[in-house]
Amino acid sequence: MATRAQEGGRSRPIAPRSRVQQDRLFYTGMNLYVATVVFAGFARTYYLSHWFDPPPRTPPMSPLLHIHAFCFTLWIILTVVQPALIAGGSRRLHHRLGWFAAAVAILVWLLGNIVSAQSIKIGYRAMGDPYAFYTITFFSMQAFGIIVLAAIVKRREAETHKRLMLLSSAAVLEAAFGRLPLHVIEIAAPVSFYVGSELIILAGIFYDRSTRGHVHPVWSWGGGALVASQVFRVAIMQTGPWLAFAHAVSAIAGPR
Repeated sequence: MATRAQEGGRSRPIAPRSRVQQDRLFYTGMNLYVATVVFAGFARTYYLSHWFDPPPRTPPMSPLLHIHAFCFTLWIILTVVQPALIAGGSRRLHHRLGWFAAAVAILVWLLGNIVSAQSIKIGYRAMGDPYAFYTITFFSMQAFGIIVLAAIVKRREAETHKRLMLLSSAAVLEAAFGRLPLHVIEIAAPVSFYVGSELIILAGIFYDRSTRGHVHPVWSWGGGALVASQVFRVAIMQTGPWLAFAHAVSAIAGPR
């Protein structure tokens, strides 16, 4: 049976030790899954590019793309390290590193928006109309920023915070998942890009149901909103208003 402890003048329930251990394994494992998909997805174009021929029409790596890739990689590493620190009992280091992680997240969001806007002209050539495809990356970056901001605001609420952090990874996983060298992903693009994200949401729902008996609002509301945004992107990507917006963004962003 759970007991209670005092924190900031308020009592909070202490989860049974077995559930705490389960949480540590689940969140560490899920973030390792994200890191694996990211590495596999970008292996041919970045991490192992010296040993692979790049896919057709892959844009050359500019200094800005290298900086973006470095910040994104650092973020993925931090999403693995942070829950691992909690699992190892290093809460103080986890909290200190959290502010550095927040700064990295801001860079990921900022650079992601810049790179995706500039890539309209040369980065989406293999995906049909690049102005239509910009819906995928644009809404992905905005979802990432909103979710990470919510996670920072809720940093003192561990149950909410850790779910939001994992959901933020789901928001940007489509870029890596869509690059996996699987024919079924290519022929079903861009809808297939979302499968990796949906697996995280479904895993979170299933885990909560099996360990808590109910689904946390982060998965029901946050996950639901993310899925709804994915459907929305596909629905508007060929519409006149969206294409006009994408052309305007491309004109402002200019060449790399």
